[in-house]
Amino acid sequence: MEHSTTTNRCDSDPATKPKDLKLIVSIIAIAMSLYHLGTSVFGVPIAMIHRPLHVLFAFTLLFLTQPLGGWKTKVQRYTDYLLIAMLFLSTVYLMRNASLIQARIQYITPLTTIQLVLGVAFILVLLEATRRVIGNVLVYVAALFLLYAVFGKYLPVPFWHRGFSVAGIIEQLYLTSDGVWGVPLYVTSTYVFLFILFGSFLVSTGTGDFFTDFARALTGRMIGGPAKTAVVSSALMGMLSGSSVANVVTTGAFTIPMMKKQGYPSHFAGAVEAAASTGGQIMPPVMGAAAFIMVEYTGIPYAQIMKHAMLPAFLYFFAIYVMVHMEAKKLGLGALSKEDLPNVWRVLRSRGYLFVPILAIVYFLFKGFTPARAAFWAIILLIALAFLFDQKNRKNMLSALRSALEDAPVVVAPVTTATAAAGIIVGMILITGLGLRMTSIVLSVSGGILPIALVLTMVVALVLGMGMPSSSAYIIMATLLAPGLIELGVSTIAAHMFAFYFACISAITPPVALASYAAAGIANADTMKTGFAGFKLGIAAFIVPFIFVYGPPILLIGDFASILLAVTTSIVGVFALSAAVQGWLVIDLNPALRVLTFFAALLLIKPGITTDLIGFATLGAIYLIQHKNSRAVAKGGTA
Repeated sequence: MEHSTTTNRCDSDPATKPKDLKLIVSIIAIAMSLYHLGTSVFGVPIAMIHRPLHVLFAFTLLFLTQPLGGWKTKVQRYTDYLLIAMLFLSTVYLMRNASLIQARIQYITPLTTIQLVLGVAFILVLLEATRRVIGNVLVYVAALFLLYAVFGKYLPVPFWHRGFSVAGIIEQLYLTSDGVWGVPLYVTSTYVFLFILFGSFLVSTGTGDFFTDFARALTGRMIGGPAKTAVVSSALMGMLSGSSVANVVTTGAFTIPMMKKQGYPSHFAGAVEAAASTGGQIMPPVMGAAAFIMVEYTGIPYAQIMKHAMLPAFLYFFAIYVMVHMEAKKLGLGALSKEDLPNVWRVLRSRGYLFVPILAIVYFLFKGFTPARAAFWAIILLIALAFLFDQKNRKNMLSALRSALEDAPVVVAPVTTATAAAGIIVGMILITGLGLRMTSIVLSVSGGILPIALVLTMVVALVLGMGMPSSSAYIIMATLLAPGLIELGVSTIAAHMFAFYFACISAITPPVALASYAAAGIANADTMKTGFAGFKLGIAAFIVPFIFVYGPPILLIGDFASILLAVTTSIVGVFALSAAVQGWLVIDLNPALRVLTFFAALLLIKPGITTDLIGFATLGAIYLIQHKNSRAVAKGGTA
C-alpha cells in the first residue's frame, strides 16, 4: 500500500518512470515473500546468507518506496541509487563469503581493506534507512553508542572501558552475529516476516472488514456501542498486526467517525482507537515483534509467552471497554438502532471461517510447531478456506495473493530497519561490557530496593519508546535493565514482560504518543488532548506490570486456586480502577469517593488475601453509597 503512494511522488520527473518503478517494486516484494515462504518449508540458510539477503530485500524496497525528497531532483534519485548499490555490494559480499566469514577467528584475523570499506558503507546505509523510516532519535542513540565504543576509555568508572578502533567496531557490527546480524534481526527475518505476511493475507481476503462487522454486531446495540466496537475490532486486528499505528489507521478510519457521529468528543474518539490499537502489541496470539525477540532473549517458547500474556492483555482491553461504557453513561449516549447493524449470526455464517486460521496458529504453537512453520500452515489454511467458502475471493484469488505478497515486504521494511539499528546498540553494549555493568549500576542507583528499580526501568522504557519503535526500545531494555531486575529476584518472564509492556505503551504516553497522534489526525482533534485522553484510557497498562512482578498468578503461573483468585480480584480491581479514572460508578463519583475507589482498585489488583478483603469491602461500601445517592437523584433530591 505504501509503495503506491510513494511512487506517485516521482510523477513530476518523467525520467523516474513511475510505472516501471512500480513493477520493479512489485517483483522485488513478491520475490521476498516467496523466499521467506520457502524458508519456512525447506529451512533457513546460514546466518550470513539469510539475514543479509533479508536486509537486501527490505532496504531496497525501502529506498524505492520512500525515495529521498520524493526524487524531485536527479541528485536525490542518484543518491538513492548509490545507497542501493552500496547495500547490494555489502550484503552480497557477506553472502558470497559466508563460510569464510564464519570460519575466521573473531578479533584475531585482521580485517581486509574491502571488509572495512564495505562495513562502513553498510553502516552508513543502515543509519540513512533508519533516519528515513524511524526518525532521528534512533539514529542519535545508535551514534551515541558508537561514540561510546570509541571514547569510553575517557569516561569514569563504571562506564569506563578500554576503547575500540573503527576496525574493531566494524568487525563487531558487520562480520559477526553479535551486531547488526544478531538476535533481533534473526527474529525479524525468520518469524516476524511470516506473521506479517499472514496478516497481509488476512487483509487481502477481507478479514479487516469481517472483524469490524463482527465487532459492530456484538457491541453496536450496547450503550456507547461505536466505542466498544473500536475496542473489540482493534483487539481482534491487534491480535494479528502487532503494530499500534498500523492498527489505528486500519480500524480507526471506520470507528473514529462512527464514535464522533454518536456524540463522543473528537479527542476521546481518537484516544479510544489509539489506546485499543496499542493493546495489539500485547495481545496474543500474534503480539508485536518484540514478543518474538523475547523468545530468543529468555529461552521461553512463544506458546508459553502467549499464555503469560493472556490475562494482562485481557485486563488492558477490559479497562478500556469499561471506561468507554462509563464515558457513554456520563454523556448520556444510547445505542445504535438494530437496522443500522449487521446480524452477528449472518456475519459468522458468511465469513466466520476467517477465525479458523487464527485458532490454528494457537493450536500449532501449543503443539510445538516453530512460529515460522505455524505461520506457513495458517497461511495455506486461510487461502484454502477463502477459496472454498467465499465466491468473491475465489474470483479474485490471484489478485488477493499478489496483494498480500506485495504488501508484507513493504510493511516489514521499517521493522527490519528498527531491529537492524538496534543491533548497532546491542553490538556496542556487548563489545564494551556495558550490559554486565548496568546490572551493578541499577542495583547501586536503586539501593537494591525493587520498587525503585522498577520505576527506573519504567521511566527509561517510556523515554526510549517515545522516540523509537517498541521492538528497538525493548531490545535495549532487555540488554541493559532486565538483567538488573532479575538480579533483584524478579522472575525472568516477569522482568522481560515488564520491560516489554512499557516499551509498547509509550505509543500512548505524552508528549510523544505516536498512536494517539495518528488517531488525532483521523479524528481531526487536538493532538495533546488526544494523547492525554489515550494515556488515561490505557492507565491499566501502567499498573498491571508492577502487579505481575509481585504476583506471578496474573501471568498464569502457579496452582489453579491462586490463578483463579488472581483472575477474579484483578478483573474487579481493574473495573474499580476504570471507575476511579472516569469518575463514575453508578453516578458521578465525588472527589473523596473517587480517591477511595482508586485505593480499592490498587488493593484488589495487588495479590494478597488481606488486601483483597479490604479492597472488596471498600468497593462494596462505595457502591452502596452510590446506589443510595442515585435513588435520591432519581427522586429529585441531591446526592
